[in-house]
Amino acid sequence: MSPSDGYDPIDAILNAHTMVNGFVAQAVEDVPDTRMAEQPAGGLIVNHPAWTLSHLNAYSGLLLSMLEDDRFSAAAVEAEMARFGYGTTPLPDLGAYTPKRELLERFKERNARVGAVVAAKHAEMFPRPAPERFRAHAPTIGHIAVTLLVAHPGHHLGQLRQWRRGAGMAGG
Repeated sequence: MSPSDGYDPIDAILNAHTMVNGFVAQAVEDVPDTRMAEQPAGGLIVNHPAWTLSHLNAYSGLLLSMLEDDRFSAAAVEAEMARFGYGTTPLPDLGAYTPKRELLERFKERNARVGAVVAAKHAEMFPRPAPERFRAHAPTIGHIAVTLLVAHPGHHLGQLRQWRRGAGMAGG
């Protein structure tokens, strides 16, 4: 039996996804509710925790929609993407965001759901063509999924660490 027998790269991808998203949640858990939309360093660090969690939640919903999870309608996903997707501007207004506890709960729930749906559907769904608007950069749903599972949360984890440093919080 060779070391590669029974190896499924999805397990490694989902392990990284779980680990990085655990770090994202940890980076936000001790942020006071009142500081979630703060933009420290004179506004140079704009991706504050409230926007970052909202953004990551929107993309988890988008991925679940692409994977045909019936809990995520196209209309709801598009509305969330319009508010928090690529190119949106984080607002320094706490009232523009869901409260921290709800954002974190949604983040954890969606990422657990993403892991379960990917584990169940990757063989069927990953080879399918990506939605047209993504094809220039990602020809298949699998390309999008791996980016959203591993690279995207890690990118925003780095931004959260910078935000923590700029906000004078330990663990930055």
